[in-house]
Amino acid sequence: MDKVLEKFETEIRRGVMQVAVVCLLDEEKYGYEIIKSLNETGLNVEEGTLYPLLRRLEKDELLSSRWETSGPRPRKYYMVTEYGKEIRTKWLNSFNAISAVIERLKKNIQDNEKGGLYNV
Repeated sequence: MDKVLEKFETEIRRGVMQVAVVCLLDEEKYGYEIIKSLNETGLNVEEGTLYPLLRRLEKDELLSSRWETSGPRPRKYYMVTEYGKEIRTKWLNSFNAISAVIERLKKNIQDNEKGGLYNV
């Protein structure tokens, strides 16, 4: 059962992480700032997970990036694109719709357990 749960959580996290990243980047942030922000919200992420995701979102034109080399160390800053904002809205709508369906199904289970179909 643990493997089934772990697989499910991994699949859910992938989608949630994409949405979370595009939600964070209305203002430019570099990698460490993104990691810190995600961790503060409870979505713990490591560099090995975040950077491939950032590259994929940039390749899909949801994010843009620029290098800042004037400081003590070069940093790559990321920001959501206009296209990314459109997709983000659609992703959030999808998440809300799915969440509403899950809540209805959960309520149905709770109603059945209180004396519905299972109590004969």
